Amino acid sequence: MREAIIQTSLELGSQLGEEGLTMRGIASRLGVSATALYQHFESKASILREIRVYGIELLYKAVEPALEEQDPVERLRGVVRRYLDFARANPWLYSVLMEHDMLEWEQLADEDIQRLLRPLSVVRETIRAGKESGVWRDNLKVEMSSFQIWATVHGMCSLLNNGRFSEEHPAYPIPSETSLIDEFIEGIVRSLAK
Repeated sequence: MREAIIQTSLELGSQLGEEGLTMRGIASRLGVSATALYQHFESKASILREIRVYGIELLYKAVEPALEEQDPVERLRGVVRRYLDFARANPWLYSVLMEHDMLEWEQLADEDIQRLLRPLSVVRETIRAGKESGVWRDNLKVEMSSFQIWATVHGMCSLLNNGRFSEEHPAYPIPSETSLIDEFIEGIVRSLAK
């Protein structure tokens, strides 16, 4: 039942936004009473917390195929592109993951914390591999660069998902979202290269 609640919550949230995600709405969609939901989750906030853990796993699975690439430059390109693709394909879920109220980390189990940090760990390990193989700058700080890249990619995801960068923007139309994303990824690679 917990899995069904999470899946239904994802569907409702994606269709109606957080305002449309209510315990009654979830129960109605599942064909159960709202009381039945409270046997599995204490509140909407606890469902959102579980959606975050589940959503981070989906994000990791989306970027994971890029990890098969042995060349750190190509791996980084793949990780960034797949991260952007995930955020674009799942705007509501991405906003819950990255732009929603802060997680209460102290309430999370260690294994959930590790799962939540996996996408950042992928970036960190990709940068570390590139530095060790000599493709990135010698003075590059792996940890700091990981945070900078994650913040930069998150910013692009947010701008694209909020319509700030689009071919139809009334004040700042861009000729091609695809070209913008391609250049963005190459800019990240250039920022690390020797």
